[in-house]
Amino acid sequence: MQPNRSLAPFLLVSFFSLALAATTGVLLRFGLVYGMPDWAQNFVAVRHAHSHLMYFGWVTLTLMVLIWQALPGYTVKPLSRMVYWQLSASALMALLSYPAFWQNGYGLTRVGSANLPLGAMVSTWNGLTWFWFVWLYVRATHGLQPRPLPVQLWDWAILLLLLASLGAVGLVGTVFGDVASPFLQQLFLHQFLDLFAAGWFNLAVLGALWAVLERQRALPRWLPTMSLALLLAPTFLLGVSPILLPPHLFWVAAVANAGAAALLFVHLVRYLRRPAADLRRLPGLHLLAFGALLVLILTAYLLLIPGVWEGSAAGPLRIFYLHDLLLAWVSTLLLILIDGQFAPAAQRRLRLVAYALWEAGVAVMLAALLGLGFTRLLPVSARTLLEIAAWASVPVAAAALLLWALAMWAQFRAPQPSLSALQEHKGLQTELPVVQSK
Repeated sequence: MQPNRSLAPFLLVSFFSLALAATTGVLLRFGLVYGMPDWAQNFVAVRHAHSHLMYFGWVTLTLMVLIWQALPGYTVKPLSRMVYWQLSASALMALLSYPAFWQNGYGLTRVGSANLPLGAMVSTWNGLTWFWFVWLYVRATHGLQPRPLPVQLWDWAILLLLLASLGAVGLVGTVFGDVASPFLQQLFLHQFLDLFAAGWFNLAVLGALWAVLERQRALPRWLPTMSLALLLAPTFLLGVSPILLPPHLFWVAAVANAGAAALLFVHLVRYLRRPAADLRRLPGLHLLAFGALLVLILTAYLLLIPGVWEGSAAGPLRIFYLHDLLLAWVSTLLLILIDGQFAPAAQRRLRLVAYALWEAGVAVMLAALLGLGFTRLLPVSARTLLEIAAWASVPVAAAALLLWALAMWAQFRAPQPSLSALQEHKGLQTELPVVQSK
């Protein structure tokens, strides 16, 4: 997809969110080993601030920008002006999630004379901007027939986004209604966060990937879309504590998860059968991203072994799984997909340094997090592994900060298009041929 200069500021917000969240990850990692500093005592609340900024400000905002960049090539229509207002609102609410969760997470925070659930409130506001995005997307793609493969993936990704949002609504309801049911609280929480990641993130980033690859050569005749979405839908149940989840619901989720993994493997195989030049710009990150996807696929089948899920659902292995999904797979692939949008030739060496730091830091961190799940079998203490993970988070944060700085430098050094150029671009945009997948 071609960079849209008018959408570049929103990618700058995405990069800033990634840099801030990664830096907060360093604080959390070292806090586990040496204790949190006095100004950040509530570890759980800071973790919520970190994770929600990654969800809302980095991944979700970036996916929205990638979708809006690609859609005009399919719909042959210019973007609505409302898109820029929607992205502005999404960016603002995502940034507000960080201070809202920082002090008390989903708990009550005293503001003046009132105690307010700021985390739940800002989640609601974020959700409203997602509904706005969905409405604009439906309006933009209405009547598009046949629907190309990337659009089909985005259709189902957005459906799962809406389903995940219902979990956020339920979670807010338990807070305001003072509902003390641990099962409902965990059910809604994981419906929101886990389905958001496994459903919306997975399908949307695959759609963005195939949209980029489609510009190079024709897509495969068939790839799973609806079937993948339907199988991903119940997998959020695997996040609920084994003490609370009935066995029959576990097996529904576990079998569906295995089926979804098989369909993700189809996407992976179809990609690997394409010429290696398709994503040759960042071969290291390319291997990291798809290696992480393969780990996710294998994990789905390990959970079918009796006792594996019960022993890993709330422990170090779940932390490893989440970082493999969100950091090594989704975030790394997003870096690949937006590479080049802020990439003048003068930045090449610094960008390669940033990517090398990212790759090394993520790989070492994942190895340490995986080792934490097997401390009984390894001749290494848990504290040593936590220290390794903490130090590995430093190059990840350094890479994110460097990429944000380079993007800022490129944006403000780039020549601004003239009014005549903008008018010419708008005229060409309405004459773009429809790109259809077979």
